[in-house]
Amino acid sequence: MSQPEHKCQLVMIGCLSDALGMNELGDLDDPETSEDSQDFHTIGSVMSLNELCRPSSLNWRGGAIRRNRWISRSCRALQMSGPPPQPATHPFTGTLTSQLRCTECGFKSSVRYDKFESLSLALPTGSGDLGWGRHKLHQLLTNFVTPEMVPDVKCEGCNRDSDPSRPVLSNQIKILNFGKLPVCLCIHISRNVWSPNGMSKRQDYVQFPMRLSLAAYTFIHSQYQRKLSNSVYTSTSEGGSPLSSSVPMSWGAGSFSDMNEFRNVYQLAAVVVHTGDAHSGHFITYRRGYQNTKWYYTSDVEIREVTVDEVLQSVAYMLFYEKTSSLSVF
Repeated sequence: MSQPEHKCQLVMIGCLSDALGMNELGDLDDPETSEDSQDFHTIGSVMSLNELCRPSSLNWRGGAIRRNRWISRSCRALQMSGPPPQPATHPFTGTLTSQLRCTECGFKSSVRYDKFESLSLALPTGSGDLGWGRHKLHQLLTNFVTPEMVPDVKCEGCNRDSDPSRPVLSNQIKILNFGKLPVCLCIHISRNVWSPNGMSKRQDYVQFPMRLSLAAYTFIHSQYQRKLSNSVYTSTSEGGSPLSSSVPMSWGAGSFSDMNEFRNVYQLAAVVVHTGDAHSGHFITYRRGYQNTKWYYTSDVEIREVTVDEVLQSVAYMLFYEKTSSLSVF
């Protein structure tokens, strides 16, 4: 067999070593070539790591010493190449946590994580926090994470010592919280309702704040809040969301809750309004301008500057918030 053909048999395409970009092993064919005179290149194919780990490879081309030198070069090349690039997370992607707790034995299921890119909040029926047909965004968020009863669930705790052929069913409480909050928060206010007469649209007003804190709705905060018997939030912002000024004094400055509060603060970026009924209409947008100092009304080709009061009085269909570290309201 010729020398080129012998080298081709040693090349194994697609192995881990080839992905690392090691030297050609052909450079080691010549025993007269010194180790120091060989140039290190990061392009080429090499024998697979499985082949090098075989017992027969101990006597291959110089034995274990040459093999250890090759492995050392492989590790150095891996360090130079660095970790593979990670895919960027979508700015609207967050996670919701859900957990079931049995009302009979108190058993808690493992926490489940589900991704979301927008929140669809339902309007409460009847009178709201501000009167008939007038609500606060905090009320809608609170209803979204309020625990609900799930009937006839096979509980792992209740069925540990029971007959498998006759499973025990119990009522369980489903607890929902935010696991990981997105960089950009998209909130959709569901206004369409269905009745025997067809679909219609509700025109309820929802009061929303310029600065929104979601700390009280996170999973990690709920774990700490259960340990405090007298930790109650009060609604102090325009939209009724719990802000830093309503943190109980017992926590003190610099506590975990303070850090969690400021880390999960959002600033209003845009408001989408739908004019019309449930079957047709037109969308307009209020958008925060450059350097966060002005607001603009946009409707097709019409663009004009507006006041903050006009934005806050609009009947929102969608709200867009961006995470911020600034403590200013506007």
